[in-house]
Amino acid sequence: MKVLRTILALLVVVGGFGLAGEARAQGAAPDTAPPVPLPELTVTVLRTPIGVGEAPAAVDAVRRPAAERARPGLGLDEAFRGTAGVQVDNRYNFALGNRLSVRGFGARSQFGVRGVRVVVDGIPATLPDGQTTLDHVDPSEIGRVEVVRGPSSSLYGNAAGGVVQLESLPPPSVPFRQEFGALSGSDGLLRLSGTTSGRAGRSSYRFTVTRLGYDGYREYASSENAYLNGHFGYERGEDEFRLVVGGHRYDARNPGSLSAAQLAEDRTQAHGFNRQQRTGKTGHQAQLGGVWRRRSGERESEVSVHGLARRLENPLPTAIIDLDRAVLGTRALLRSRAVVAGREVRWVVGGEFDIQRDDRSNHANQGGGRGELRLDQFETVRAAGAFAQVAARLGGRLRLLGGLRLDAVDFEVEDRFIGDGDPDDSGSRRMHALSPSAGVLYEVADGASVYVNVATSFETPTTTELANRPTGEGGFNPELEPQRATSFEAGLTGRWGAGLRYQVAAYRARVEDALIPFEVPAAPGRLYYRNAGSAVHRGAEASVSIELPSGLSGRFAYTYTDARFDAYVVGGDRYDGNRIPGVAPYRADLALTYRAAGGWYVGADYRRVSRTPVNDSNRDASPGYQLVDLRAGVDGFGIGRVELSPFAGVTNLLDEAYNTAVTVNAAGDRFYEPGPGRAVYLGLNVAFGAR
Repeated sequence: MKVLRTILALLVVVGGFGLAGEARAQGAAPDTAPPVPLPELTVTVLRTPIGVGEAPAAVDAVRRPAAERARPGLGLDEAFRGTAGVQVDNRYNFALGNRLSVRGFGARSQFGVRGVRVVVDGIPATLPDGQTTLDHVDPSEIGRVEVVRGPSSSLYGNAAGGVVQLESLPPPSVPFRQEFGALSGSDGLLRLSGTTSGRAGRSSYRFTVTRLGYDGYREYASSENAYLNGHFGYERGEDEFRLVVGGHRYDARNPGSLSAAQLAEDRTQAHGFNRQQRTGKTGHQAQLGGVWRRRSGERESEVSVHGLARRLENPLPTAIIDLDRAVLGTRALLRSRAVVAGREVRWVVGGEFDIQRDDRSNHANQGGGRGELRLDQFETVRAAGAFAQVAARLGGRLRLLGGLRLDAVDFEVEDRFIGDGDPDDSGSRRMHALSPSAGVLYEVADGASVYVNVATSFETPTTTELANRPTGEGGFNPELEPQRATSFEAGLTGRWGAGLRYQVAAYRARVEDALIPFEVPAAPGRLYYRNAGSAVHRGAEASVSIELPSGLSGRFAYTYTDARFDAYVVGGDRYDGNRIPGVAPYRADLALTYRAAGGWYVGADYRRVSRTPVNDSNRDASPGYQLVDLRAGVDGFGIGRVELSPFAGVTNLLDEAYNTAVTVNAAGDRFYEPGPGRAVYLGLNVAFGAR
């Protein structure tokens, strides 16, 4: 009831603006304008372009206009407000980054993203070993989000929980536009940005430079980030070219997680050992990608190449990790359509190859300085995949979408730390899988469809997870295997009237050899991994999006995730039936916005998260919480040839004491990562040139 009262209060606050606007309009003259229908959303994340309402899968597509981006820009959670099935834990800790999971897959990650495939502007952000780092993504530059929930290995390979596709803001339809932005807020938040963009003839471009500084709400949590994002496009006849460049430099402290006793003493403190050992992360990353696409009649060809270079220094409480990483990848696909037995059939075939090379060394951490060398090895990952997909109309109201993919991932390690009592741990491992999927959708009525699908997935351990061996030996852990899953899903999707879209889904996924993190007392703050026997993820999701002629729009999502161990024994302790730690069983999200004709807007966000278990035994849990954020602003009012777009907001309006994330199976019971209290921010964007 408390959740419903809060949601109703937000509806009254934001909806009141829309009703007031309608009342003023009725007082002046009757409103004879026809309803404004929601535009049909087409998603490309399924490889075959298809409408959201025609996909036999749980798919979301969210546009982010200025009113949706009037948030602090501190995390990817801002881009997923009102999206069912997706859990994004913004840890406000740039040394660890955001934790992103879909249907409970990916919740084990201590840093980066696991189990979810991510594509940014057409370029994979997920590495060949399955690890995804999103440090280089500037949240304030995201203009559109697409999500496929559920196993997607038949489409993208090494992915268990789903696929996320992020797209940057598009260039404006004018030859030149220059923008400057500034935002300042609580806890030393300062973001400065500059964007140059436009379209001229067949060319388009957008380049953005951002500096983000944040002192953090906790001690020893400051960070400095610099981003460069650039896109250049060119079209000529049937050909389209796109170039994507990116760069990121960062320097962040890591205050560490806290125990329940430390939370009770002072939620803003850093763990003393983390401060003593100067834990954190510094480094830089550069990437470059190119896409060529040709459309010739019914046929479309696409070839892309991308490269990445990353340098990382990562002091942990007991070790300092140095990593030099280089990645090179290419992919090609062919799309077309044909008529078979009087039915339209669309098909896609393609392949991809990626190679990852990591030069890794570990030293003992002596008060933040390098001690003795403990590990020195060179790691190589090669991932190759071939895939095919078919989308067909089997009748007037029946549609089929099926896919098949073959993957092979080879891991090699060259041990360069060999001496007396330390043998050569060089070696190799191969992991492979055949991943089919099939889904059927039936239109039961105009604007309403039901669907069912079955899909499979496999997820390899990453090089970091393979290299982190509890014994301290080099090489790769010979006992760690990939986890595999088979999922069954049924759902209902459709539209009601001109401005409402809804989706309901229920699923069950059985996971074999589930990858589970744990810590050992001798190395706190460092995660190791083992395979559980099996696990089951089951759940239900419901989402509604609405857009009214009055200017009121919103998204509501409810997520129930029941992820449990099916067969799991460790050291004589049996955890069968326990919930998988790190996965919140219940979540509710609401994002409301009212836009007026004059360009001004007001919005509210609400999130309710249930109690979340933090260890395999389920003995301890992070308490549930609710958050309320408010935002308001004006989008582009003109003063001469200058456009001003001021905005402001407050996060955690109720000043809730909550934990924004947890460290699963942490040593010393330091499970909790506390979230910030009430914070305010104020921003201004200034633009020159035609709009």
